[in-house]
Amino acid sequence: MYLYSFTHPDSPRRRPHTSTSTAPADALPTATARPTGRHFHGLNYLLVVLLLGSNMPTALYSLYRHEFGFTPLVQTLIFAVYVAGLLPSLLFFGPLSDALGRRFVLLAAIFFSLLGAVLLAFADSTVWLFLGRISQGIAVGACSAAGSAALIEHEPARNLRRAGLAATLTTALGAALGPLFGGAVAQYLPHALVLPYVLFALALLPALIMVLLLPAPTGGTSRPTQLFQVPHVPAPLRRVFWLSSLGVALAWGAVGLFQSVVPTWIIDLLDVNNLVVAGGAAALVMVCSVSAQLVANRLGTVLCRTLGIGAVGVGMVGLLVVDFAPSLALLGAVTVVVGVGHGLSFAGAMRAVGAAAAEHAPDAQGGTLAAFFTVGYVGLAVPSICAGIAITVQGMHVAVLELAIIGAVLCGVVAVLGVRTKGGDRAEEASTVA
Repeated sequence: MYLYSFTHPDSPRRRPHTSTSTAPADALPTATARPTGRHFHGLNYLLVVLLLGSNMPTALYSLYRHEFGFTPLVQTLIFAVYVAGLLPSLLFFGPLSDALGRRFVLLAAIFFSLLGAVLLAFADSTVWLFLGRISQGIAVGACSAAGSAALIEHEPARNLRRAGLAATLTTALGAALGPLFGGAVAQYLPHALVLPYVLFALALLPALIMVLLLPAPTGGTSRPTQLFQVPHVPAPLRRVFWLSSLGVALAWGAVGLFQSVVPTWIIDLLDVNNLVVAGGAAALVMVCSVSAQLVANRLGTVLCRTLGIGAVGVGMVGLLVVDFAPSLALLGAVTVVVGVGHGLSFAGAMRAVGAAAAEHAPDAQGGTLAAFFTVGYVGLAVPSICAGIAITVQGMHVAVLELAIIGAVLCGVVAVLGVRTKGGDRAEEASTVA
């Protein structure tokens, strides 16, 4: 899983530019001494590696189940507990990075990521898997909180668009490479449940050196009044917020199934024993998601949300078809549809929420986006837990049947609500493209 911690460059309506400076509109004030491409690329490398490490277990769940003999419910809980570490970390380390600097928080992210790798590599019981995933969640929340600001500060031209695009691509790349890397090492090299984490730790060492060499800020850092911010959505934004956030929660729920249940499902249903293929579905859904986001700027906000949630619903029906007529090629097509749906849904929702916040509550954009991410990642965890319960109690076939139908119906309801409130959203869409 990957975390979008950047405000989409097209989401907030820009304030009028009154400065006489000749700097580009996307340029930001100087915050660090002499930013260089070396620091910028090093931060991108850090994001890729951290997200790669946090997504490696996706391809290894079937091995863990064989090793420790836990149920599908426990497997999905191990996946979902990652969010339990991520969300508080995101809300805590964001203000802390302002108070203590980006370097301190990024070092904390590296520490928790290495700790998670050690716990998972040397796990001899299921409880260590839970602790390792919590630690990985804390790491991703910390790096996302500080990484967004650090990338912007160290972008050589102070270009917000380039920094935001780089963050989206690098986090998606890490999330996609994680299952493939973990699956390939476990499939073709010895010590399948240890060596992936050893290689990850070695890959993280250059990132550690890069963070240690980051220049310190030259200006004074702001001191937040509290180091843990509870997300809050102002009343004028709540209609747009909930319509957008619920769609994204459903989209993340579908992606969560590909990251928690589908790899094992592929092995059981399609009799595929290659861990690279099993993890490939999780990788493909992320690649398709970010690809869809890159082209989403050409579509209107409401159209993005409607097409996105519609595609996710079609993908849920597609999973049902695959369960009745097993086919790896058909599953690949369903994966592409779900990934594209997630990307479009997220891009449209992010744009709508950002535009509404900029229009009606510009001083509450940070809290609103924090709430937006919170709802989305709760959506990531809850369906996976429900899937684990259903699979444990009813078996894989019945569980997939129920989840596919429920997911498709909920997507249909949200899509209908979006169409019915289309007129009310035109103001937000107009402000987005203005």
